[in-house]
Amino acid sequence: MGNWQKKLVVMAMAVLVQLACAGASKAVDSYSFAVLPRFFPVVILERFGPLADYLAEQADIDVEFVMPKNFADHISMVMRGKVLLSYQNPVVYAKVSRQVKPLAVASKGKDKTRFRGIIIVRTDSGINTIEDLKGRSVSIVSLQSAGGYISQRDFLMKKGIDVEMDMIPSGSPGNKQENVILDVFSKKVDVGFIRESALHRVDKVIDPSKIKVLARTTWLPNWVFAVHKSVPLSVAARIREALLSLPAGGPVLKAAHLQGFVEPDQHALNELKKIVLRR
Repeated sequence: MGNWQKKLVVMAMAVLVQLACAGASKAVDSYSFAVLPRFFPVVILERFGPLADYLAEQADIDVEFVMPKNFADHISMVMRGKVLLSYQNPVVYAKVSRQVKPLAVASKGKDKTRFRGIIIVRTDSGINTIEDLKGRSVSIVSLQSAGGYISQRDFLMKKGIDVEMDMIPSGSPGNKQENVILDVFSKKVDVGFIRESALHRVDKVIDPSKIKVLARTTWLPNWVFAVHKSVPLSVAARIREALLSLPAGGPVLKAAHLQGFVEPDQHALNELKKIVLRR
């Protein structure tokens, strides 16, 4: 049984995650690692346990999993240096960017290192143009969602529509992309913001012909692997090299549901920070 599998068993038995470990004293060569808690802790360990073991071996460091309670906790722990290695969506990366250095960007799906959101409405809604969105109710994934809010917010702002002022936004139940689609289909709201790749997730339970894409919105960089600025440059370089050297189709990337990691596009990340932080 590998190290990450042992950790998975402990996690399943303990139920409560290892938050106490975040504040515990660490050896000099111990590096705490957190993945933005988009999934349950057991799923995170299944997907990223092999990556943690790989980095520990390749970078010659001790990697310790830390499980933030939620997005806000993840941001706080990264900002305070309680998490030294972090993997997060672009919105959260932008919010912690002053305290971290980006090492690699994930590559996944047909669009590789970028993704975007879409704006959906019912085909019988009478909404046919961007201008028709003013005054409408909209279901968003969450204010922290890159593909389910930030992409659309930026796109519409450039079209002269301020989502918070000109529309009536509300978060979807559980902050799920699927629930946004259901909100639109059931006419609970007029409009939905979702990630482009999520469009067909509930086709088996709704009539997909009732949903149309009104617009495809701003492209954003994919998830970012970063290190806290306190991490020694030599260690950061070893981690970066390990990430970029991961063999395509290998067990580590398969477990993480990724195609690979690539060099960060600094221009794209700078533009991202402008979009998210409104600077």
